[in-house]
Amino acid sequence: MHELALSQSVVELVADHAARERLRKVTRVVLEIGAAAAVEPEALCFCFDLVAADTIVQGAELAIEMVALRARCQRCGCEFSPAALYDCCPDC
Repeated sequence: MHELALSQSVVELVADHAARERLRKVTRVVLEIGAAAAVEPEALCFCFDLVAADTIVQGAELAIEMVALRARCQRCGCEFSPAALYDCCPDC
């Protein structure tokens, strides 16, 4: 379950940044996750809450924004949003 490791990294980064900025509380963390990242949002939220316990991030809302795939055809240069990682160019 790599969501646990991702959650640990996110909480560490946010806590370190909050300390540098002399913040007392973090209330919201926004993550953009690419559709091909193989991350399960529900598992990430669950792990985030566990890892954030007893830190400045405890109780913060984790807002996950999924980012669609973007591709560019090497042959014709068409840019498109494939439904899967290896979809063919719609123009070729």
